[in-house]
Amino acid sequence: MSLLYSTYEINGLNLDRFINTLKTKGIELKNVKKKNNKQLLVSIKFADNEKFFAIAKELCYNIKKVGVGGKVYPFFALYKNIGVALGTLLMLLIAIFFSDYIFSIDFVGSGSVCKREIKEYLYSNGICEFSKFSDIDLSVLEDKILSSNDNLSFVGVKKRGNRLIIESVLSTEKTKTLNGDIYALHSDCDGVVENIKVYRGTAVVEKGQEVKKGDLLVDGYSTVKEQTVKINVLAFITVICSDDCVYQSKNTGEEEKAILFAKAEFIDREIIDYNVKTVNVGDTYIYTVSVRFKHVIIAG
Repeated sequence: MSLLYSTYEINGLNLDRFINTLKTKGIELKNVKKKNNKQLLVSIKFADNEKFFAIAKELCYNIKKVGVGGKVYPFFALYKNIGVALGTLLMLLIAIFFSDYIFSIDFVGSGSVCKREIKEYLYSNGICEFSKFSDIDLSVLEDKILSSNDNLSFVGVKKRGNRLIIESVLSTEKTKTLNGDIYALHSDCDGVVENIKVYRGTAVVEKGQEVKKGDLLVDGYSTVKEQTVKINVLAFITVICSDDCVYQSKNTGEEEKAILFAKAEFIDREIIDYNVKTVNVGDTYIYTVSVRFKHVIIAG
């Protein structure tokens, strides 16, 4: 088979005569397939295209080009579509070049009310739009933002495309002085562990693990040179918890009101989502709103 060939569909009568004429004219045929007495598929060298068309026209056959193939076809296609290829290459190079740049800084979570203070901290440290991700240690930045604002109980920093995502949780309690007498951190709720930040101590749970109220999360020890040493715990654990809020009404179709009622009940929480179930009891509609929210457990 030629390195580059064309495949045609020929329609007409006396196809054997057409095949013999092509051979007589010196056109090499490959993959000759008769579909029926009036239709033929045949492949020829790409260089024989003009001669093939001239013969077909002279003998009054209807021909239709099916495609082009061969070992060098990818290079041929690239040559025929050089503009598209160059454009694609340029877009790829631009995407690679700009992937390291911050185009926007987005704030999510209940701690977003401190957006102005967080932004001022970022800007004062040279972190702004069109800064480079490669110049930032995201884990270190999380800790620095948290320590710079007493109103926050948790901070997470992520790269998502060209966006720098600052996730923060507003502290529901007044800031406490660090307590060096805590040697274990236990869960104060049922839920699923979402994030773990341990500065002192050893985590005994993993992300995605279900925990119950009272379960040990971080133990007050550390292994140093194969020896276990008792130490105080300094840690932040984020747990996804669930709770229900019940709203009753004489009216049907008040799911939105039930959600608003639930939002008011959980106003100090960072809510993830809601799920409303409605039950009719007599002349009363009972709306149960299941709320999933983030809860931060702190030791230290």
